[in-house]
Amino acid sequence: MASTLKKVLAANGHHDASGWRRCHPWNGPHRQAVAGILLGLATCAGAQTAPLPDGVERICAIQFDKDTRRPARVEDSALPCLRLAVKALKEHPDRKLVLVGVKDPAKDLEAAENGRMREEEDATGLDVRLEDLSAYRAVNTKWYLTRFYGIDPGRILPTTDETIFKQEVTFYLVPSAADFNHNYLGTTKTNERPCTVKPCYTPDEESLKAQPRTRIPEPAGTASTK
Repeated sequence: MASTLKKVLAANGHHDASGWRRCHPWNGPHRQAVAGILLGLATCAGAQTAPLPDGVERICAIQFDKDTRRPARVEDSALPCLRLAVKALKEHPDRKLVLVGVKDPAKDLEAAENGRMREEEDATGLDVRLEDLSAYRAVNTKWYLTRFYGIDPGRILPTTDETIFKQEVTFYLVPSAADFNHNYLGTTKTNERPCTVKPCYTPDEESLKAQPRTRIPEPAGTASTK
């Protein structure tokens, strides 16, 4: 059964069963038959690939696969997508931006070797806990957009999706009514510090402060979008 499950997971782009279990948990010692596993994977995967809700538009995605020392740092390759997102927000003042950060437990393993054991936040970005990686990627991306392009922080919602295994942040344009409880994508809110999107988290919840970086060099001869 275990080998069959691994094959099914691999065929559906999963590295382990954690994402599947979040959608369809095991029930006691009696594991479901292979047919049930296939059905469960199809259901879970379908939720990720279903058509976007009305009023939601996918803009682009940025990758976090080059800097293994700072795995949540916005990379230089993100510039085209960042500029595209800024353009979309300026053209649609009635919309907001949802950032969906994800991680890959297999490819992000180097970052986890130390970070997995650390108990406190590390502002340098050199020792990010694997469990925080998705959130940091979203929060750091938001920080960059607000810091260098002057976007209103209240228009950007940093969120995560722990059922998808990639090293990226995806940008979605959503209705202006979106908040952390209704972001139209079903993702999980990220508790940023300071909180800039309502409703805020309770003070006893853990929150993450963005890890700043220098501005990515703009191509020569291009006008700033700020």
